[in-house]
Formats: sequence, structure tokens, C-alpha cells
Amino acid sequence: MQSGTAAARDYTCFNLLGALEFLGDRQGVQVLLPVLCATLAKEVPETAHLLAQGDFAEAAQRLHSLKGFVPVFCFAPLVEELARVERLCRGGANQVVVAGYAALVPALQCLGEEAAHYMAQPTAA
Repeated sequence: MQSGTAAARDYTCFNLLGALEFLGDRQGVQVLLPVLCATLAKEVPETAHLLAQGDFAEAAQRLHSLKGFVPVFCFAPLVEELARVERLCRGGANQVVVAGYAALVPALQCLGEEAAHYMAQPTAA
């Protein structure tokens, strides 16, 4: 059985070592991971719905909020893509925004799944 830290080396989106460095200790990570998972579970589909409805201004606000929180827990390429899609969204309604967000969704979902997986490890506590 792998330890939580060893298992985290296999993650492609969740950056445990970066989160530990940023937050200072495992307790800080453990406190915020449930918030991360709940936020992603709520915001990812709601943002997709906003974009489908043409509410690009509110979608941009949601993406901005995610951009302020998600980078603590993920690798740089995901941060860069989140920032890029937010900038696109602020530019107004177009299919490039919708397609960009659709391409971003799997990585955000992966982040949530990997964070939840880490929390479920007995050595994560």
C-alpha cells in the first residue's frame, strides 16, 4: 500500500507538494481540501451552465474566484489554462470561450478527483 505522499506523486493535476509548501503543513492542506472539492463540484457545472446561457460576465467572475483558490493545489499548466479561459471570458460571448472552458473542465474534475483520492488515503491525515 502506498502512503498518501507516494500516491500523490502519480497525480497529474493535484500538486500535494506545492500545497504543502504554500500552506505550510498537512493540517492546512487537510482543512482546505474538502473546501476545494466542494467548490469544484459546485462551480464547474454552474460555470458551464452560465456559459451555455450566455452569461459570460458571471462566468468570468466564477472563473476569477477559482483562479484565486485553485492554484494552491494544482500544477502550473492548469493555472495557466484557467487564467487564459478567464481572460477569454472577459472578452465577451463567443464560441472560443465555450470551447476553452469545455477543454478545461476535465482537468478541473481531475483535480477534484485526485484531491478526494488523497483525502481518502489513511496516511493523508
